[in-house]
Amino acid sequence: MEGADLVMAGLHTGHRPQVIFVREERAEGLCAQLGLTGGGPGGPAPAVYPVSRRVAERLTTMETPPEVLAVFPLPERPSLSPPADDVLLVYADGIADPGNMGTLLRAAAAFGATALATAPGSADLYGPKTVRGSMGAVFGLPLFPDVELADLVRELRLERVYGLAAHEGLPLAQAGLRRPAALVVGAERPGLSPAAAAQVTQLVTITLAPALPGVVESLNAGVAGALALYEFSRPAAPAKG
Repeated sequence: MEGADLVMAGLHTGHRPQVIFVREERAEGLCAQLGLTGGGPGGPAPAVYPVSRRVAERLTTMETPPEVLAVFPLPERPSLSPPADDVLLVYADGIADPGNMGTLLRAAAAFGATALATAPGSADLYGPKTVRGSMGAVFGLPLFPDVELADLVRELRLERVYGLAAHEGLPLAQAGLRRPAALVVGAERPGLSPAAAAQVTQLVTITLAPALPGVVESLNAGVAGALALYEFSRPAAPAKG
């Protein structure tokens, strides 16, 4: 985790870092800001090492080294909860861009999704760019990396699987999105994979305003997923047709 906000998000959600590095010129103030001056409910404070800018530059994946970096253990894979009426599973189907994955993860947490899963070959949920793009949401949801949608649909006994498509789907505002359900978001160019498409029970499309040909033909996966998740948070309207 790179940056005070991300490290603080992890600490506030009860995750214990293995080690924390702080810039030596601000070590005392940063430790106080992060609440690392003593023990807490989870035990003694984690090891904190003040480091120079040169060392921070070697540790970080960013162009400019942050004031705080922390190493958190990867979370244990959660178990799937029993089926519930309010389940909303977000499934990232082959989204390879970590920035888009982070945006989708952040939207899923913001709009009350139950969990987020990824298809094999998708961007790493715990990669540095995904984590930064999620703005701490990586701590806020159960995550299931590298799983097949068919397995999740079967285990959760989902009867509604909505698939976002650039064209030919029911307009999003008319779809009457309802839980329990899965929302499948594919990569912008290839769209839904054949394996995921086989599980979809309703294609939905985000209607775009008219634009010059070739200028805006689709939305990236993070933005499209966020719009669909917002629709889930609104009172459901009866589906037409």
